[in-house]
Amino acid sequence: GTDYGMFSDCDLVIEAALEDEAVKSGVYAKLDAVLTDNALIASNTSSLSIARLAAASGRPDRFMGMHFFNPVPVMALVELIRGEATADTTFDAVRNLALALGKTPIEAGDSPGFIVNRILMPLINEAAFALHDGTGSVAAIDEAMRLGASHPMGPLELADYVGLDVCLAVIQVLHADFGDDKYRPC
Repeated sequence: GTDYGMFSDCDLVIEAALEDEAVKSGVYAKLDAVLTDNALIASNTSSLSIARLAAASGRPDRFMGMHFFNPVPVMALVELIRGEATADTTFDAVRNLALALGKTPIEAGDSPGFIVNRILMPLINEAAFALHDGTGSVAAIDEAMRLGASHPMGPLELADYVGLDVCLAVIQVLHADFGDDKYRPC
């Protein structure tokens, strides 16, 4: 009953499969077989190329990134990422949905990690290196960042909350796609 723009009568699927391009592509192949022609797909990827995922979807003009943050009911931000072929009508429909959900959408470029994870994951990775080399304990590192940088939680606590598997997958994407050792996983 909610009008999300010109696609008010279409399906919108928000894919939230593992942060693995092959897994997501497999999901899109299955979706393509059952979705209507005008259905939209938004990926909740944390770092993967929207252009590559859109190509795998078979509907690149009706595909884009819609990156939510955990816990989704609490966190206001959603990054919206266009692929090379994302239609303006697709973007508008997904943006309107984000607003209807009470989220604050921001448009991010289709670059590895988008905005938040491109900045956040190197911080978490560096915290892991600091723990690994004995610079500080888990408690010391987290407290230092809470008190010294006014972060609401420490980077290692946040890594546990996000999921170490997701953190590793994202930092691996940053390392592989940028080819820069500053993103080398700890």
